[in-house]
Amino acid sequence: MQPIVPISDQVTHIGELRDGAPSGAPRVHDGTVGFVDMLKDAVGNANQAAQAAQAAGEAFATGARDDIHGTMLALSKADIELRLVGAIRNKVVDAFYELWRMQV
Repeated sequence: MQPIVPISDQVTHIGELRDGAPSGAPRVHDGTVGFVDMLKDAVGNANQAAQAAQAAGEAFATGARDDIHGTMLALSKADIELRLVGAIRNKVVDAFYELWRMQV
């Protein structure tokens, strides 16, 4: 299983765009977490869960681990987190296309 590329490598230009945005553009100043940060955390957590599940599966396959329940839980957790990140990505793309189709 290939590790997921960190999203920070792909979205650094968003911060640059936000910094160069007009003065009326919304910014995060009150300590709340922005969408990009939440997305980074979700992808990072999914990546960690996938790596932990892969390690658990390999340990079980080699006999170093005999906990089938823990292994299956790790695999299920990784699957759910990857599906969540995929669903978020699909919703963001759908929202982008919906905005693109809007007539001004």
